[in-house]
Amino acid sequence: MPTSLSIRRRQLNGKIGIGMPGDNNHILNLARRLREVVDAPVLGGIAVYLHGVARTTVDLDLYSQDPPATTAQLEAAGARWDKANREHVLDGVRIHIVTTDDAGITVDRTSVIDGVRVVTLTDLVAIKLLSGLKNPARSKDLGEVEDLIRAVSLDKRFAARLPKSLRSDFKALEDAVRKREKSMRDRRF
Repeated sequence: MPTSLSIRRRQLNGKIGIGMPGDNNHILNLARRLREVVDAPVLGGIAVYLHGVARTTVDLDLYSQDPPATTAQLEAAGARWDKANREHVLDGVRIHIVTTDDAGITVDRTSVIDGVRVVTLTDLVAIKLLSGLKNPARSKDLGEVEDLIRAVSLDKRFAARLPKSLRSDFKALEDAVRKREKSMRDRRF
């Protein structure tokens, strides 16, 4: 039985293009195929999308605690290394390996959403918060946390699932999202 999230994602899929122009499912299909041969869950834009936010992306980010093993698995699946751009490419999709150091946390649990192995919502929010807070050039990551707060209806109780160092930042973002929503509702009346 389809969940409300999977129904919403199917509706969004018809409205936005994920990855290749005109082919909403290209990156998702690749991620599904790689699930069988690459021991690395998806994070980044595709994970944000799978967790319920209308978002487009042109690459696939994979979390790996063992980048050499992930590299070998990607190459065995047919990916080629693009030295100039420091990324793998498979079926026209750019693939990036994100390490534990890059992510700022260790991912121990994963979920499977629509056939794609993906980092959990808790880990995704933590990774996006850390990235956005540490890297001013990655402010879009904070925007994606705001989008997740809206789309998944996360509230302050969710903060308890995050590392202690991120809880107050999450609560501040949640406050900002709710304040903006209230302001938008007040303008309509």
